[in-house]
Amino acid sequence: MKKPWKMAACGLPALLWLSAAQATTLEASLQAAQSWSAGLSANAHQVNALENMAVSAGQLPDPKLLVGIDNVPVQGNNSRRLTREGMTMEKIGISQTWVSGTKRQRKVDTLLAQAREVEAGKGVILAQLQRDTAQAWLTLAIARKTLAAIDEQLAETQRQVAVQKASVASGSAQPDSTVDISLAVNEMLNLQDNARRDVEVARARLMQLTGEEITQTSGPFPRIERLPATAAVLLEGVQQHPEIIQAARAADVAKARSQQSAVAGQPDVGVQVYYGHRGDGMDDLAGIQLSVDLPLFQGKRQDKDYSADLSRAMEAKDQLTLLVREHKAQLNALIAQYQSAQAIYQRQRDTVLPLLQAKYRLTEAQYRAGNSTLAALLAARRAQLNGNITLSNNQQAMATAWAAIRYLTVQDSPQ
Repeated sequence: MKKPWKMAACGLPALLWLSAAQATTLEASLQAAQSWSAGLSANAHQVNALENMAVSAGQLPDPKLLVGIDNVPVQGNNSRRLTREGMTMEKIGISQTWVSGTKRQRKVDTLLAQAREVEAGKGVILAQLQRDTAQAWLTLAIARKTLAAIDEQLAETQRQVAVQKASVASGSAQPDSTVDISLAVNEMLNLQDNARRDVEVARARLMQLTGEEITQTSGPFPRIERLPATAAVLLEGVQQHPEIIQAARAADVAKARSQQSAVAGQPDVGVQVYYGHRGDGMDDLAGIQLSVDLPLFQGKRQDKDYSADLSRAMEAKDQLTLLVREHKAQLNALIAQYQSAQAIYQRQRDTVLPLLQAKYRLTEAQYRAGNSTLAALLAARRAQLNGNITLSNNQQAMATAWAAIRYLTVQDSPQ
């Protein structure tokens, strides 16, 4: 009798494998993709860097320590001596540059605007991530359903191979009937390989996006038979697309830069205070100096920079307008693609496939009664299988368009 701990040890790898290979819902896949994404992490670090730079930009420059010697003789009896000449002085001091609070604040505003632009990029990354993950999950679910339908038809056809060979041996069937059924089996095997390929490609894509080995899907299948909202509502929501929001933040950055360059001509003031020590018997000295920038050619320098930044700000607004128009056109195209796929899918599901199934049942009944040939039965079976595959392909096209529309904006949870 096996000891309990040995049985538990033997069963542990199997339990781990089942846990790793368990089916995953769409919502769980989306959450896993968000946790796995390096792009979201990089975006957060970039935002943090810009916010720290903004804090630093609001401060005055560090003061500078000044150490030196003035008026050292280089000729005569006192050459290279520091205590003989009355003008020679060892000096130590400190200097500080004062940048106006307005200039510093404008630089802070520019960096914070850049941080908000990068932060808006998080929505772009997350929406794309949700869109790709949802499409891969839907592809896996549909591909596995297609594979199951092919497996069922293939198994039924393979069961007839031995029966048909026995019929040929007994003389109740023509010899070429075994060739027909073998060709049908091989054709279905090709379809099976294609379906398995689609499953593996979807699994590989989910592995890339989520970092998890997702072999099956579970949970409710999204209601892809209808749009997430009406076309009018979807078009009204274009302004909420992450790419539009990011472009608006980019326009804010351009505006902040133009405001920063508008005050670039304000002069900075430098102050220098020092103490000078002279030779023995001579009085020490102290001094203070002021320095001020002289923007003598402001019309050719700072003003030109300001004009350039104003042009960039207007360009950013125009780019935003163009992007809104582009997104509306893309959304209309996606809606048209979805509606076309939806109509074809519904026609295939409600009309074509029932007719193919009815034809197969009728042909099967005739074959059993001896009123139809094996070739006709196999043709009807292949037509039914191809009809199921066509239905799955139509569903896949509809699901892809649905996910592209659904995740144009970031969603908290799948609906």
